[in-house]
Amino acid sequence: MKTIYHVQSGKTGSWEIKKEGAEQATKTFETKAEAYQYGRSLCDENRPSELIIHQENGQIEDHSLYNS
Repeated sequence: MKTIYHVQSGKTGSWEIKKEGAEQATKTFETKAEAYQYGRSLCDENRPSELIIHQENGQIEDHSLYNS
């Protein structure tokens, strides 16, 4: 089963990684770039997985698949 993570805008200008279906963020960051890098490492460790990157307004900007 594929694990899906989202890089999304958090509260008060932060960025977060959130596993799909989770109520709380896995981890919060000051910048989108930091959240993206952490998300890539999570996906690499938890293959098969997908990383979905959102814009600040919530729209999907990009996504990456990490297969076994």
